[in-house]
Amino acid sequence: MTKTVGDRCRFRPPAEGATVVWEVTNYCNLACKHCLSDSSPQIPRSGDLSTSRFLDAVREMVSSGVTEFYLTGGEPFAREDLVEIIAAIDPKVAEVYVNSNGYFITQETAESLRGTALRRITVSVDGHNRESQALVRNKPTSFDRAIVAVERLLAAGVPVRVSHVIHPGNVEHVAAFCAEMALLGVEALVINSVFPAGRAARHPELGLSPERKQRLFEELTELQEKYKQLGMQIDHSLGKPQPSDVEGCPAGQSVFFVAPNGDLATCSWLYKLDQDRFRLGNLEEASFTELRTGVESMMRPVRELATACPLPLLSLPVIQS
Repeated sequence: MTKTVGDRCRFRPPAEGATVVWEVTNYCNLACKHCLSDSSPQIPRSGDLSTSRFLDAVREMVSSGVTEFYLTGGEPFAREDLVEIIAAIDPKVAEVYVNSNGYFITQETAESLRGTALRRITVSVDGHNRESQALVRNKPTSFDRAIVAVERLLAAGVPVRVSHVIHPGNVEHVAAFCAEMALLGVEALVINSVFPAGRAARHPELGLSPERKQRLFEELTELQEKYKQLGMQIDHSLGKPQPSDVEGCPAGQSVFFVAPNGDLATCSWLYKLDQDRFRLGNLEEASFTELRTGVESMMRPVRELATACPLPLLSLPVIQS
């Protein structure tokens, strides 16, 4: 029997078309404790899709109705061709969003992104100061570099959102973090709890108890209203599904995922839980159109689990007071 699950879907797919979340590389200059992808400086880049195959796949997806690309990693700007890839996407038919830790965003890079299909860069800042960010990112200077990246992007006229992952080391400083971002001129924040996949699965101490999540939800609700009046939007995935959320699970319908090696899956979170089960195939071996024919048989049992996000029923909970 289908069950109702309280967690909200962490994706906001478009009303028309589809979103592709694409990990363009698993290499990263950091090795964060909460990384879903197990990214690090030791990850080789030899298996990443080539520029030409990447762009071929993008064209296939656009012709199949994909209207949004979320490029993430690893650290996507570690790919020297990332600006070239973004610039090759026609802004009249598709939008591009990028997640970054900010390390490789020079002022020249920021300015070169203006006028492309890029609609927003999300910069990860997981602390309200150097010390709290270093608890998960292991490098105090990562805070400084992220803040400088935000400033450069804003100066270049590139829309910026800041993402913030909550853990026991920063949960008591959410209000201070929001105040810091407002001072920078950031207009949008997204705040999430740690999800137990990748390296984060080996760090259960980063999880919050249900009781602490509830208190955090109440605090975020108050902060949302406060900063809405000041012109800053705060989004999060805590609490029960909202009326504006997509109904059911959008994986394989309006959401797809591509791994650095070209694996196509219906959802990045499902793929990280069980790559073998949720892998549709590889873009080096078949087209997007061919691979998506396997969605229905893969997702039918998952959709029968829940009327909302099925992840809580498929993953083990991470509990910490």
